[in-house]
Amino acid sequence: MFPGPAEPVPLQGLYLRKPLRPTARARGATPFVYTNFIASLDGRISLHDPKTAKRAVPRAIANARDWRLFQELAACADSLVMSARYVRDLPRGVTATSFPVSVKPEHGDLHEWRLAQGLTQQPAIVIVSASLVLPSLVPLVESGRAVYVATGDAADPRRVARIEADGVRVLRVGAGARAEGGRLVAALAQERHRAIAMLGGGELLHALIVDDVLDRLYLTLACRMLGGLPFDTLLTGPVLEPAARFRLAALHYDEGEAGAFEAADASGSDVEQLFAVLDRAHAADATPKP
Repeated sequence: MFPGPAEPVPLQGLYLRKPLRPTARARGATPFVYTNFIASLDGRISLHDPKTAKRAVPRAIANARDWRLFQELAACADSLVMSARYVRDLPRGVTATSFPVSVKPEHGDLHEWRLAQGLTQQPAIVIVSASLVLPSLVPLVESGRAVYVATGDAADPRRVARIEADGVRVLRVGAGARAEGGRLVAALAQERHRAIAMLGGGELLHALIVDDVLDRLYLTLACRMLGGLPFDTLLTGPVLEPAARFRLAALHYDEGEAGAFEAADASGSDVEQLFAVLDRAHAADATPKP
């Protein structure tokens, strides 16, 4: 739908067809940082799941078509950054296959794409935690992935030692107990990570925006209202002053495989949705008026 003229395009490969880094922004060796969310019309990105007693993407909007694009964005990354709560809320705990890129046959093309780009088989995993209360990350380490935990300088040294004993590298990237967005991105740049994807965490997203290091938001807007309490929305934290501005870079409309109204049901199997790509309007990008 945007930019025009509008034309139909296939879903598979939608986020792989153009370079991830915006051509209008030359940032040299600075990493490109992006995130991806799916939200309902009333702003829910997660709700309490009575089956797991944890918060998860609402079943009414979770769908295979959005999941495919989520996998594509993960396939572009050198590292996947997420909050500790995201990890603790995994429905089956931490396993070697808990995180993208999926090893299922339908995503085999993404592994081939990564290898063709000169990337590792799987992105590195970066877990941001102040408390360092985490499940065992040994399955990830044993799978051969690079695994990091990012925390602040005031982190509990005993917990740091316990995590490092499992083969996980701890990054100290905050003056207090919490990691800071700018220092985290700088530390990953030192590790030669050029494309960094944030998978989840409203506080983490807030930290990236406050430090002006988030470059792009991929937002799937599911055309359903859900209600429900408690719930999560994209951002958690104090009011942003000034407000973070974004520019629309692309917009796609997806009516589902059979059309949302023709196949309407209580699940998200055929949800009608919009795929929006929004670039952060960085302060440094502003062109002074003559």
